Amino acid sequence: MADRIEEVVRKPLTTPAVRTVGGELIPDDDFVRDTLPALVDTLTNPDGIGSEASRARLELASQAGSVGLALDAADTIQANDSLERMLAHQMATAHTMAMRVAKVLGQELDCAEKYLDPTKRSAACVEVNRLAGAYTRLTGSYQAGMMTLQQMRSGGRQTVVVQHNYVGEGGQAVIGGQQQVGGGGAPRRKRDRG
Repeated sequence: MADRIEEVVRKPLTTPAVRTVGGELIPDDDFVRDTLPALVDTLTNPDGIGSEASRARLELASQAGSVGLALDAADTIQANDSLERMLAHQMATAHTMAMRVAKVLGQELDCAEKYLDPTKRSAACVEVNRLAGAYTRLTGSYQAGMMTLQQMRSGGRQTVVVQHNYVGEGGQAVIGGQQQVGGGGAPRRKRDRG
C-alpha cells in the first residue's frame, strides 16, 4: 500500500511550471478559485511530494512572519534545492526574530535607565540580559547558516596554502595574492585605516 501511495505522489505534476520568487511553488488558478492545494513547481520535474514540501515551507515561513524575507533570501543565494531553500528560510526567520528581539531589548534598556527603584531596575536589567542572550543566539544561528551554506557549496573543503619565503639580511619581501572571501563572490578590498 505504501508503495502505491508513493507512486502516486511521485508522479510528475500535470500543471505547467511557472517561475516564482525563491524557487518555491505557488498556488495555481484552481487553488485561488477553489481553495484546493493544487500547486505549480518551478523545478524541472515536480511531483506531489515536492509540491507539498514547498507549500509547507511557505506556510511555516508565513506563520513565522518571515515569508517575504525567506523568499528573497532563497532568491539571493540562488537556492539550488530544497535543503538550500530551507536553510535560506531558517536564516531569514532567525534574522526576523533577532530584529524583533533587538527592538524589545532597546525598549527594555530605555526602561531600565528610567527606573529609580532598585528592585524595578534590577528586574529590568535581568530582562535586558535575557533578551541580549536571545539576540546573540539568533544572530549566531544566522551566521552559522551562512557558514553552512558555504560548506554545502564547497563540499566541506577548505584549501590552505602555506609558503615559506627566505629573505637574506637587509632584504625585503612582499608576499601577496588575491584572496576570495565567502562563496565565490568578488574579492573584497581591504579598507585603508590610515
